[in-house]
Amino acid sequence: MTFAIEWLALHIFGVLVAFALLVIVFRKEDTNYKGELILTIACCLVTLVAKSIYIAGGQKETLIVIGKMEYLGKCFGNYCALMFIMRWRNIKIPQWFIHTLLAVNVGFYILIATVDYHHLYYKDYWLSPSKAILSGYTLEISAAPMYYVYMAFLLAEIVTSISIIISSYCSQRSMPNKGKIHFLMVAAMLSPMILLSLRLLGILKGDDPTPLGILLSCIFLSIAVVRYGLFDPVKNAKNYIIDNLNEAFVVTDADHHFLFLNPMAENFVTDIKESGSYCGDGEIYEFLKGSQGFFDWNNRHYQVEETALKTDDFIQGYMLTVVDITKIMEQNRLMKELVLQTEDANRAKTNFVSNMSHEIRTPMNSIVGITEILLRSHHSPKEQEYLLNIQSSGRVLLTIINDVLDCSKMESGKMQLFDEPYDTFSLFHDLKISMENRIANCPLELIYDIDPDIPCTLKGDMGRIRQIITNLVNNAIKYTEKGSIRFTVRVRQKNADKVMLYYAVEDTGIGIRKEDQKILFDAFQRVEMDRNRYVEGTGLGLTISQNLVNMMGGVIEVESEYGKGSRFFFTIEQTIIDPTPVSAVNYNGQKDNVTEKEAECLFIAPEAHILLVDDNELNLVVAKELLKPLRMQIDTAENGLQAVKMVRGSQYDLVLMDHMMPVMDGIEAAKAIRALPEDKYQKLPIIALTANAMVDARKEFLNAGMNGFVAKPIDFARICNQLKLWLPKDLVRDVPKEEAKKLLADDLSDREIQPEDPQMGFSFEEGVKHCGSKAALMKTIRIFYRTIDSKANKIEQCLKEGLISDYVIEIHALKSSALLIGAVPLSEAAKELEDYGKQGKTEVLEEKTPDVLTLYRDLKNILRPYAEKEEDAKKEFSDGEWITALQQIHQCIEQFDLDGVDQIMEQLEEYQVPECIRESMDQLRVYVADVSLEEIMELTDTMTGLLRD
Repeated sequence: MTFAIEWLALHIFGVLVAFALLVIVFRKEDTNYKGELILTIACCLVTLVAKSIYIAGGQKETLIVIGKMEYLGKCFGNYCALMFIMRWRNIKIPQWFIHTLLAVNVGFYILIATVDYHHLYYKDYWLSPSKAILSGYTLEISAAPMYYVYMAFLLAEIVTSISIIISSYCSQRSMPNKGKIHFLMVAAMLSPMILLSLRLLGILKGDDPTPLGILLSCIFLSIAVVRYGLFDPVKNAKNYIIDNLNEAFVVTDADHHFLFLNPMAENFVTDIKESGSYCGDGEIYEFLKGSQGFFDWNNRHYQVEETALKTDDFIQGYMLTVVDITKIMEQNRLMKELVLQTEDANRAKTNFVSNMSHEIRTPMNSIVGITEILLRSHHSPKEQEYLLNIQSSGRVLLTIINDVLDCSKMESGKMQLFDEPYDTFSLFHDLKISMENRIANCPLELIYDIDPDIPCTLKGDMGRIRQIITNLVNNAIKYTEKGSIRFTVRVRQKNADKVMLYYAVEDTGIGIRKEDQKILFDAFQRVEMDRNRYVEGTGLGLTISQNLVNMMGGVIEVESEYGKGSRFFFTIEQTIIDPTPVSAVNYNGQKDNVTEKEAECLFIAPEAHILLVDDNELNLVVAKELLKPLRMQIDTAENGLQAVKMVRGSQYDLVLMDHMMPVMDGIEAAKAIRALPEDKYQKLPIIALTANAMVDARKEFLNAGMNGFVAKPIDFARICNQLKLWLPKDLVRDVPKEEAKKLLADDLSDREIQPEDPQMGFSFEEGVKHCGSKAALMKTIRIFYRTIDSKANKIEQCLKEGLISDYVIEIHALKSSALLIGAVPLSEAAKELEDYGKQGKTEVLEEKTPDVLTLYRDLKNILRPYAEKEEDAKKEFSDGEWITALQQIHQCIEQFDLDGVDQIMEQLEEYQVPECIRESMDQLRVYVADVSLEEIMELTDTMTGLLRD
């Protein structure tokens, strides 16, 4: 009993010592390895506390639980001590190694904590008499294999720690108390192992002494910390920095005798001495000083800084810092090259972005349809003006698209100019149309002052000239609220092959202050932002214009009087190709040239069966009208999913596939068709119709299995070439040019068209301009007319139910379709509602929507004559046949066959509607579109009764 009490007292004393060590170490200065030492002492404290409780004794189950608690400290004590040693020696420990080692320790502890359920660690354990335990009994164990594995693992941790300590002792040169510190560290690692070994060998009898060994380990580590300054971070940091500095560090006395050399300096001095060039300290010092702070050695470059070590103006010695700057000089050279490359790349990118963003807006406002269809027939002078408007706008857009697709032109960091012959009449006509479109809604007068003696054909870059003038005119319009804009072109000088042209744009706007004129042509600079903050623009237009004029060999200038207006002008030289004055240009000849071009590529393929896929019904009408001269059999589909079903159900020779569609887009549809099992679907030509003609989009089409693409708006010659390339050769028949011209002629004569409606809100000529031909417009009006009621009701319903996103979609569609038929006021009103809807201004929508829908519904009376004329042109259908068709619709509804209803309705659209059911037919179309089943059945019964009466 006495021994047990003494043994308990010893462990309680150990607990107090461990707690004291914890406090002492905790109060020491912080280092990156202080935490590991604190955890080591904490593990020791846990072990000693558990051991003290164990000595107090208890039942078998109690001793087992206390033993598990004791192992908690034992398992992680060695781990924390190893981490402490590694961090003390600044060994970079990979995170995976730390986590793996920790996981192994956790695994062993779990193994020990669950000994009740297995025999992997202990084969058996039992109570045995012991004098070291107050209760008189201790636990004895029979070791299992994992017990010895764990002992080997602990031994490996201890051996690793001792190896690091020995390595540290061998590598350290100037550590104070090196021997004592390393001896204490080794003793700390060996203490637990020695005591455990003595007990295992039977030398030490009685209870397990390992907790006291762990305490000794913590005591030795703490002595190293407290007594010998192991935790002196400032001192250690200085020594570490000096020893590991990538610079030579030399200290001498006043006579230049070396007093201290860091390792790099020692290597340096040794190499110099071995070379035999310099011997004494003084000679080597002078060499190291170099010339003007630099010297070269062994093909490397060094920079030297000398510092005098003074005390009260008395020089005690000198310090040299020698830095290897070879890599820095190489990096500087590479950085200069990279900076130049980056500047070139940024310049190219900036020029590209600035030109594209500013350039693409204006021509897009005047592109209104498909030129080729209009050019197929004879036109009045006013219609001819529309034709030239569309044609010239198309040329502008083509120029821009070519620049976008050919990005390689911008890689040099400058905009290229193309000296090509151009028609001056076309240039000035393009500019006139563009200016009129831009100024249409402004209270400004456009004065177009062109010298009639300008040569008819010149050589230069017409696109860039147009761009410069457009920029100047746009600026003039933006900053002029009233008055006029004058565009002037004059011949300043002319000889046999050269002409000097003077261009000027003058306005009566707000003018520019003299101090602002200095920054006017700088990129992203806008003057008087407080006054002009509501004026759109990026400040790039004048910069682009100046660069282009400079590239053409001219200089752009400005004259302005603040508050009265400005005049921008420049002069450029152009080469004369045809000296004929521009006033002598044949206005009607341009149309003939286009017709000739279309006639050359025209063919017919009456046996060809193709599928046209587009989600916009009006687009389908225009595309079918465009392809009408080819005499092909054309089926249509509204989305990719429907197209796939139709391809599987019919034999097609080619598919024209729109890109962006709901339900299934064109790319997904092409992939689905290619995935069909039969070989014919792999060979079926699929041509993409897309507004996205970028290189990446082309690759996406090809990767999806498409054979080619045609950019929108569709160019007749290009789509003919694609069709001729991919249609089976035996289906394509070439036609003589004269016959081709007849096929291209518009089949709807002027006298068949209703005269311009005197009421406001609709313009037939505007509709022709947008649809491309009178025939296409008439079909479009019919579609628009019969959906007025259903679309208007749907817009009202969306607003009433608060479905603003659906409302915006419907009103956006109305904006586009109204513009397409020539109802410009309705289109503009719908655009305003669309903007309010996107902003979420519900109150404004509720206020303005009724007036817009009234305008929408009033169009029905205006469009009725056109819709009825289209109706009269259809085939006749007897009343009996109409009754049969209506009864079939009724039966389809009863059987929920909606596809059957759609097919019958589509067939009925080809026939004249009897006068007695015309209004009912309009309502039936609405019900079918809304899938109102009961209403369809009631209305078909009513219509059948009207026909029988």
